[in-house]
Amino acid sequence: MQRIHHITRHLLLHTPLGQGLDAETIEQIALAAIMHDVGKIAITDSILNKPGALTAEEFEIMKRHTILGAELLQKIPQLHEHPAFAYAYDIARHHHERWDGRGYPDGLKGDEISLWAQIVSLADVYDALLSERCYKKPFSREKTLRMIKEKQCGIFNPRLLECFFAAEHDLYVFYA
Repeated sequence: MQRIHHITRHLLLHTPLGQGLDAETIEQIALAAIMHDVGKIAITDSILNKPGALTAEEFEIMKRHTILGAELLQKIPQLHEHPAFAYAYDIARHHHERWDGRGYPDGLKGDEISLWAQIVSLADVYDALLSERCYKKPFSREKTLRMIKEKQCGIFNPRLLECFFAAEHDLYVFYA
């Protein structure tokens, strides 16, 4: 979760993506990024920790973590007062939306997806590819970048990709 925070923060501070956002807003967005997968606490361990590929039925259950996360955040009244709440809610719900509209849960397309949810989406993919998971070994940096470039992990905003690839050398230090 910390790496998602760091990647999000770095992209907003050190690329044109953060243009027009003040430092406090960037910090709130980065803080909110940590909560992107909060809905996974409602997903059974047998699905979360499955060593192999998920069945279609299991994947449908896993996809619900976006809605469940947003609902969970909504149910905590004290969070509503926090400046990061709106970002956290949006990111939890929309970090699996895709630029081409083929994501979930709402099928948002292009700029219908907030910039922060788009950034966290790419940060999440980058992190997942570079990190060991119960179902896979970490991919090399080269393979990770190739998979993102070749759209094997979804289609992202071209401007976001341009900024990501320009900054990736600085982002990779979070994995060294």
